[in-house]
Amino acid sequence: MMTTLSLEHVHVQWAELARVMMVEAEWRMSGHTPSMEEYMAVAEPSYALGTTVLTFLFFVGPELSEDVVRGPEYGELFRHMSICGGLNDLRSCEREKGQGKINSVLLLARRHGGCIEAAKAEVASAIAASRMELLRMLVRNGGEVPCQCRREFWNISKVVHLFYMEVDGYASPKEMMRASNEVMIEPLRVVRKTKTHTPVESYKFGQACLS
Repeated sequence: MMTTLSLEHVHVQWAELARVMMVEAEWRMSGHTPSMEEYMAVAEPSYALGTTVLTFLFFVGPELSEDVVRGPEYGELFRHMSICGGLNDLRSCEREKGQGKINSVLLLARRHGGCIEAAKAEVASAIAASRMELLRMLVRNGGEVPCQCRREFWNISKVVHLFYMEVDGYASPKEMMRASNEVMIEPLRVVRKTKTHTPVESYKFGQACLS
């Protein structure tokens, strides 16, 4: 069965995206520097992952009611996925600083005496915690949001990780093309290594698999 979502909910998501993007534009034009709390309230929906995930959820199978997509579990999944989207801030802070924009790293740097690396470490820690929580929500039993739908939130976080784990993927199309070619075009290369294990090593391996 194809997922059915209220068109009203889809409209709300896109309207919210347009609203927060306008807020960011107003901040830039006026020179306003928001607090970290103000910034995160705008940044999480402005990553546009909510509207992206909705597109995927139409095709995964289980039906989602309006109550579920407006419920606390869906909201938590969206929040942690959006925090994972903050990986973008780690890779683009220098570029955005030069463009007169703000992001979480630049805002937090003020709390660390202007130290960008300390701010990056704090953002990276928050992202790691949200990735762990997102994974926990994925594998747990029960919940209002079906497992197949929860998996899409995790899949989106993995896409974000691919884009920003080393560079700003949007600003480095060659890196993204290389990753795409490795999956779609270049043959898979498997290096086989033969190792002889002692009986003790084999026993420990078996115990680890069973634990």
